[in-house]
Amino acid sequence: MLDPFGKRAKELLKEFENINNFLDVIPNYLDINLALERVNWLKDGIVPEYILNANDWKDIMGFYALLGALAFSPYGFEMELVKEANLKIYLTRIEKNRDFEELSLHIEPVTEDEIPQRDLTIIEKRLHSEISPEDKEKLALKYKIKLKEFLSLNEGSLKTVYIRKGYAYLNRDQVINLWKKSFERNLEKAVNLLYELRDELPHYYLELYNRLSEIARECFKKKIERTGKTSAQPLRFDLFPPCIKIALGGVPSGLRNYAITVLLTSFLSYARICPNPPSKNVRIKDCIKDLSIIEKEILPVIIEAGNRCSPPLFEDQPNEIKNIWYHLGFGYTSKPRLEDSGTSTWYFPPNCSKIRANAPQLCKPDKDCKYIKNPLTYYLRKLYLESKSQGEDGNE
Repeated sequence: MLDPFGKRAKELLKEFENINNFLDVIPNYLDINLALERVNWLKDGIVPEYILNANDWKDIMGFYALLGALAFSPYGFEMELVKEANLKIYLTRIEKNRDFEELSLHIEPVTEDEIPQRDLTIIEKRLHSEISPEDKEKLALKYKIKLKEFLSLNEGSLKTVYIRKGYAYLNRDQVINLWKKSFERNLEKAVNLLYELRDELPHYYLELYNRLSEIARECFKKKIERTGKTSAQPLRFDLFPPCIKIALGGVPSGLRNYAITVLLTSFLSYARICPNPPSKNVRIKDCIKDLSIIEKEILPVIIEAGNRCSPPLFEDQPNEIKNIWYHLGFGYTSKPRLEDSGTSTWYFPPNCSKIRANAPQLCKPDKDCKYIKNPLTYYLRKLYLESKSQGEDGNE
């Protein structure tokens, strides 16, 4: 298989109706050790032949098993490990293959006389001067993709891209580089979707995640020491999603209870105390030893945001403080104790779809909201990208 998100993969997965059914089946056929073989080889640097030659079913089961494990840690070194290893597996196959039809990209072949001779002459003078016929063949524009799809994936300059009648024309290497971007985005999109389903996944995937985490720590030991993991740390307000920033600025009376008590309380508490919870039924006392973090770092921010509302929430509804503690899992009280954690549910941040439905005024997406299903994963992604950037700067 050339692309786990491509045409062949979609044909195979049709049999299961949805990804949940497929993930339920995988543990019956694929041992955890076999799933981990897809990443274990990375420290040696060479993809084993038996992985490259795996049949389609074994290949797609191994890949999606790892995606199921990533549902418990959507942004972290585990994601980095899975992405890096599988990119190399599929790129090795793609580079040996002459046909791009199976890829998830909507690539079309270019007909012989499609590009005007005058344009070809200009392109050859600019790109192909003083190179061998073999290299000319490698740089030949044999594929095209609709410009809209190309622009959605391309992050580089357009100076070396031939564009005509709504299409970008590409050589073989350009197609492969574009596919890499497509693979990374599809991977992130899939993991974000599975993050919302992790409580429904068989225990197999949590066990696989724990084993995957061990391998990631070994592979990226130096990077982890330099940047740290995406775990509990002081809040980074600059990395918050737009809906949270809007709530922090204060909202009108009709939005106050939802924005402050429901959204802000759940987001700030998880982001500060347990940004990457293994499940949605975790309790605060499972994560901290006393209430000082809540009382000194989280509650003051919530109260300040409530005071910015019009009219101020807690002046208008003083008992709403008890509701805050209720949403943190301590029951309806103004004098919580750590041992009371679990008396009520520690509410998880609502999904983006629920925010749009219940408080559309809070949902003002920016470019980083694409494929994100929950405000917490937005924050995790930003933390992950920043730590990754710091790690690359350190390497330089």
